[in-house]
Amino acid sequence: MAGKRIAVVGDVMVDRFVRGTVERISPEAPVPVVRVQREQNLPGGAANVARNLAAMGARPEIVAVVGDDDDGDRLLTLLADLECSTDCLVRDPERQTTVKTRVVAHHQQVVRFDRETLAPPGAATVARLWHHLQQLLPAVDGVIVSDYGKGVVGEALFRPLVDLCRQLGVFIAVDPKVKNFNLYQRINLMTPNTMEATQACGFPLDSPAAVRRAGTFIQRRFACDNVIITRGEQGMAVFPAAGELLELPTMAKEVFDVTGAGDTVIALASLASLVAGVSLEEAAAVANLAAGVVVGKVGTARVSAAEIISYYDHWHQ
Repeated sequence: MAGKRIAVVGDVMVDRFVRGTVERISPEAPVPVVRVQREQNLPGGAANVARNLAAMGARPEIVAVVGDDDDGDRLLTLLADLECSTDCLVRDPERQTTVKTRVVAHHQQVVRFDRETLAPPGAATVARLWHHLQQLLPAVDGVIVSDYGKGVVGEALFRPLVDLCRQLGVFIAVDPKVKNFNLYQRINLMTPNTMEATQACGFPLDSPAAVRRAGTFIQRRFACDNVIITRGEQGMAVFPAAGELLELPTMAKEVFDVTGAGDTVIALASLASLVAGVSLEEAAAVANLAAGVVVGKVGTARVSAAEIISYYDHWHQ
């Protein structure tokens, strides 16, 4: 997988963790008082997809928007530290860089508060994004659309992107958001979670038969070749373009934090799918192992090839 060049399109953000301990309840209100011990900033959203790609030796190219603010500067620095190209990252003074701040005490999230701009970017910003994509796509191995519903993934950008990918024969995968279901069409891979799959189908995934129906329904509705439904503690349901449903049990031994696990799944499943001779079932198995590693870490995490191999060996001792 090393060396593959992947365009990551979508909503980037800073994942900020404020960590500490709780020793008492506030006398002002029935809430815990967190004694802050440290703060940590990590690339989040589409930037975490890029982070996971970089950890596997791939060459991610971020196509996204940040504000012209301190947190935008911070995110550029975080990505530069990963040796991730930011040449296609557009700065928009009309937007605020998205920041998700989680207050965590004793590994337990106490509260999360978000700073963000939810309105779609202006026409000038979309034009700059599209210009970057037109220059970039002929040179990449694949595209991952990481949609967090913050405005970057809209009709003005997504539909031409799909058309160009199809024209050039470039693999395109989507980690979806319910609000944009009307956009997704003619893609190679989609990775909804259980909630998103339920919303797409209109019925709960409460039985093996319902899961099978959901996968084939999503393939038809979105003209999507391959579907991986991530099901948390129930593992994954994998629906290849040709072949039978494959159900993978969760590989997580311990779950400390699920933050960013979906980013890891789409990064690893897409990257493995681009390797010659690797089936979707094998790519999903690699992504499943990677997800098992990251949920055992605290915070927005990434996983390396060495960790995946070690985790596999540990499972099969």
